[in-house]
Amino acid sequence: MSPLPRSRPLLLAALATLAACSSSTSNNSLTNPPPITRQLALTNFTDCNSLDQAIVDTEVLQMKSQLQMVQQGYFWGGGVYNGGPVPATANNAAGPSAYTTTTAQVAGVDEADFVQNDGTHIFVLSGNSLYAASSWPPQSLSLTGHLTLEGWPREMFYDAAQGVVVVFSSVWSPRPIDAASPGVASPGVASAPICVDSGWECGYLDDDVTKVTTVDAATLQVKAELYLPGNYLTSRRIGSVVRLVLNDALPFPAGVRFWPDLPPNATTDQRNQAFAQLEQANEALIRSFTLDDWLRRPSYKNAAGATVPLGYSCTDFARSNGATRMGIVTIATLSLDGKGLTSRTSVLEQADLVYSSASTLYIAAQHWWWWPAPGQDDATYVHAFDITQPNAAAYLGSGVVNGTPKDQYSFDEWNGSLRVATQTAHRVADTATGPWGDVQTASQVSVLTLSGGTLVNTGTSPEVAPGDMLTASRFLGSRGFLLASRQIDPLITFDLSNPAKPTKVAELQVSGFSSFLYPIDDTHLFAVGEQLATDHSSEQLQLTLFDVTDLTAPKVTSQVLVGTGYSSSQALWDPHALTWFPQKKLLALPFVDWQPSPTWDGFVSDLRLFTVDTATGITPSGSLSMADVYETTGDQNWSYYWRPLVTRSILAEDSASGMTAVYAISDAGIRSAWVSSLPGYLQTVHFTPLLPTSP
Repeated sequence: MSPLPRSRPLLLAALATLAACSSSTSNNSLTNPPPITRQLALTNFTDCNSLDQAIVDTEVLQMKSQLQMVQQGYFWGGGVYNGGPVPATANNAAGPSAYTTTTAQVAGVDEADFVQNDGTHIFVLSGNSLYAASSWPPQSLSLTGHLTLEGWPREMFYDAAQGVVVVFSSVWSPRPIDAASPGVASPGVASAPICVDSGWECGYLDDDVTKVTTVDAATLQVKAELYLPGNYLTSRRIGSVVRLVLNDALPFPAGVRFWPDLPPNATTDQRNQAFAQLEQANEALIRSFTLDDWLRRPSYKNAAGATVPLGYSCTDFARSNGATRMGIVTIATLSLDGKGLTSRTSVLEQADLVYSSASTLYIAAQHWWWWPAPGQDDATYVHAFDITQPNAAAYLGSGVVNGTPKDQYSFDEWNGSLRVATQTAHRVADTATGPWGDVQTASQVSVLTLSGGTLVNTGTSPEVAPGDMLTASRFLGSRGFLLASRQIDPLITFDLSNPAKPTKVAELQVSGFSSFLYPIDDTHLFAVGEQLATDHSSEQLQLTLFDVTDLTAPKVTSQVLVGTGYSSSQALWDPHALTWFPQKKLLALPFVDWQPSPTWDGFVSDLRLFTVDTATGITPSGSLSMADVYETTGDQNWSYYWRPLVTRSILAEDSASGMTAVYAISDAGIRSAWVSSLPGYLQTVHFTPLLPTSP
């Protein structure tokens, strides 16, 4: 693609998405933000000039809105350990009869994580390394390989059928707007600033390129390396096809500033003039960059180790007619059967959340109000893409819902409709909080159905739980469940059998709050949450089992507090940390706690196991500690101790003996055990310390 001309008019083009903006450079250069677009659609660019113009126009608009917010004052610049080795028990060496894998939302749609396994092998990302271990039988747990990776490895997939591990790592590669440098994604280097001015508007862009490393699972030899512009957001795998979603933020060019040079005791007129001049200078700088400056081409490493750029087509980019923040969200389709990158589809906006069914991938982005003001409501734009074809992600249609989804579990596809749970927010005038007003919250369920190239809002429930925050949601067939909380956590049930009329059925008040709901079966939900002390000085991990057989009368059948007043679990914010083994009715959670001690050794990090039975409730079933597997560095004058947290677990059943094996995983290594012998363990493998160890 040839470079575009560097000269552009300084008048702001009239984008369809931003028709309410003005090109004036006075201190009132922008009118009111555009309203929420209810007839949403994506339109592909027909040529590179229109793509280039859209990027710079929106960058200028973001700069102006941000600068005006500054001008108006919105912004100013040793644990408990009592286990030990236990004798091994005879078992089936061929492999487990059943085992757990990464917790996923939708059956058949795999989610990437930093731990993967197939029952007999475990792969772990720790630090900048990929570790492979032979895991069966559990008493023979041993490391089989170690590979150092470039950048920051984030997540991976293991495709046993293809015999590969594909790792997604974040690396940094400069672009021309950062400094004079080539615009091709290349091997990462140390972090570098994205602007030269000091203040809140500057930052560091350490991970603006995603590296995809395909590794032979048996030998840990690198088979392919691919560099894609953008930050890793998430990914999904169906069979041997991966959909990788990337966010490229497109930072302001180096030299863009958000505070002018002012003389001492500047008058209001001098201040306004200085801001107007700065706005003009910023706009001129932004418009001096071309499309080749903004965009980086993907690249790969050839057999000789050289980085080779790949092309892109401007017609693969689209824009929305809804006002969203500038960025580029890309769906990259990868084939693990040797074809590599098969297509990229990009939209000019920043993605917030991604949900995928077996046939459709949805991307959500919040409406951008430019600045807060009374009268505004939150809204989220949703775009649907067909992923039934292995080589592309084809656009299907777009829609809008009120409010903001909390996470991917706020979405669910059922019988051709998409249900979305959101926290609504209405900004109202309030003199006590200043000119931007106060926010009134509630929760709501909306239903979108694809019709004629549009995600039509076919039904919206009345708002529920006013004043509360949406903390968790889950959908089971024709039923929906929301948790919204301040101090008391109401479980709200919905009948969604009629997409045109999502209806609240009942509300159950529960103490504490929960951040994740997991279906144990079709009629029972398990919740992970916390119980706060009345003075908010401490909290305990809280596990709750709900019986939702009757939507009109949900009930708590079991509730357990775990640990002391300072306990928590990674599963509170990362559902992949929860492991459910339905064959044995066993649930495993990483656990941390602090037990006050005069010797300051009361920190606890282990794996907690629970039997979750719909008849008998939640029962503790042992713990597996890795407190003795810690890292230390220092010399004769000082030392630094770090106890890596247990972050993941795997459960597997031995068909010969009927016994259950458990594996606890941390950044320091992997430990195996029989559940029946806890807290004793079988084997421990150690990873290379992340920090240099003392002699």
